[in-house]
Amino acid sequence: MKSPIRYSLFSVFCLALAAAPAHAEVLTVNSILTAQKAGARSDGIVAMVNDPSNTVGMSAGDLVTLRDAGVSEKVITAVWARVPAPAPTPVPLTPDDARLVDLVRLIKSGISESIVAEQVKRDGRPYDLSVNDLLYLKQNGVGESTIGALMAKGAAAPEVPVAGVAPESMSFDDLVMKSTMKRDRPGRLVMHGDSLAWSDANDPERNFEFKTTGLEKVWFTCQARTPESFCYQINFQVVKGAHYQFQDRNRESGSNAAVLKVMAALRTHFPQIVYGSPKS
Repeated sequence: MKSPIRYSLFSVFCLALAAAPAHAEVLTVNSILTAQKAGARSDGIVAMVNDPSNTVGMSAGDLVTLRDAGVSEKVITAVWARVPAPAPTPVPLTPDDARLVDLVRLIKSGISESIVAEQVKRDGRPYDLSVNDLLYLKQNGVGESTIGALMAKGAAAPEVPVAGVAPESMSFDDLVMKSTMKRDRPGRLVMHGDSLAWSDANDPERNFEFKTTGLEKVWFTCQARTPESFCYQINFQVVKGAHYQFQDRNRESGSNAAVLKVMAALRTHFPQIVYGSPKS
């Protein structure tokens, strides 16, 4: 015959089981063990676990505790079926803009986002946030105020030259002026309005200027290469006047970026100039 205390605990469990549909319960390790100690049968506990109005508040690790306490495998199987699947661990992202790594470190160190956002505003370097950058910031808990400050510092739209309009001023470095009598002279070519001015790096007395309106032709001197020609010198022929030759200062190392930049600017701003070799 059951003892009064044991019978009382079993009665309480049965009453709770009957009331489960009306009153949702969060099932824990303690509630399962209490039911078992009260004498509840495995089928009754399984029914309580399977009741959709109840919630299983246990993890996979709790199943070990239940098994060690002698809970039947039938109950453990029912509990396992109701244990919520763990949320997938997000794969850490790497931002396209490496500066964002330091920014996240500042925020996680305890510095307020308002201070970080103010620092971003004072930074003269623009930010051009990619989708990957935004996901990285979101994954690391960066607030919208800081993200907004970064987006406000987005890269400015590149200046688009207006075809046929002379620029106020454009400088071209890494050039040397070819000379037949003396050694080549390094310096800078400056495009200002419709004028081109040479600024000699060693001797200011050798500076000079000429007008684009007085040019007869402009052309490249190139070296045949595979798969394309290597144009390393730009030539200016003034109408009934001088012939100027400027080479890329880094020609020997395979660079011709300086002369290409000069030619591109001329074609954009002065399309009326005749381009091509004197024989063409």
